[in-house]
Amino acid sequence: MSEELHYSTVVFKNPIISLLEEKKEEETVYAEVKGSAVTQRTPATAVDERPALHSQPFRGVAVCLGVLCVLLVSAIIGLYVYFSTALSEHNTKLVRELEQLTDERAFLLATNQDLTNLNSNLSTANHILRCDYSKVSTANQRLAAEKEALSRERDRLNWNLRYIYQFENFPVNQYCSPKDDVGERKCNPCRSGWMLFQSSCYQILYHSSPWNTWEQSRENCKKNHSDLLVIGSQTEQEFIHNHTQYYFDIHHGYWIGLTDIANVNQWLWVNGSHQTDGFWKRQTGGGNCVLTVPNNAPLANWNAESCSMQNRWICESRALLWSD
Repeated sequence: MSEELHYSTVVFKNPIISLLEEKKEEETVYAEVKGSAVTQRTPATAVDERPALHSQPFRGVAVCLGVLCVLLVSAIIGLYVYFSTALSEHNTKLVRELEQLTDERAFLLATNQDLTNLNSNLSTANHILRCDYSKVSTANQRLAAEKEALSRERDRLNWNLRYIYQFENFPVNQYCSPKDDVGERKCNPCRSGWMLFQSSCYQILYHSSPWNTWEQSRENCKKNHSDLLVIGSQTEQEFIHNHTQYYFDIHHGYWIGLTDIANVNQWLWVNGSHQTDGFWKRQTGGGNCVLTVPNNAPLANWNAESCSMQNRWICESRALLWSD
């Protein structure tokens, strides 16, 4: 027996449309439906259950968001705790470093104060040393000057002694005055009748003296422990000119210790030195011995004459410088 298949068409009704139709019928037959509570609530329950199905995905999202918030808050709290701990440790380290720097600063200030005091003490000591050095330098200069003065006095006294030793009997009366009331003598640098100029004594023979040749004049000077005049400067030349007098004629004058007897035209003084700066006349006599002629110009009055010519002469000796 063959079975016969029957097909039927199943039409699914849209629940929303059904809901609207039911609501429309509810309004039409409101009075009839009001009495039956079971018939009225059955469609409403079906309608409320369907929206609940749509709210389930939002609950999952909310749960995820809640979990994320919890995790975020936990992470924030963890980071806060971590950074708070790190910041606290860093602050503690900074406080220790600040305390160390404060101690070092106090130490440096104390050291600087000590160095300042030391520098002040050294400056004071240096000033005292400078003052002492200045005093010592002044004293040293004074002592050096005194030493030099004593050396000069020693040399003068030694020269005086050597000069005195030339005499068999030193002519004390020619240098020194008679004893005074207390028995002391005052001695002069030059003998009586001699003139003092700078460190030399001069004997210029005037009217009462005889005339002599150059050689005789020098011998006469040597007898008096002196020698013919040696002129060493312009001031000495002017001094001699001012203290010599004209006599007899324009050719006569006073022999001085200059000659070229040993070598012609090589003028030598009696002390062995060469004549450099001379005070010659424009025209000389052509002799070998020199005399100074008073009536000529002060700086041009030397004349060379024959050594055998007789003239006056000028003797020179070193002055005796007595200690006080």
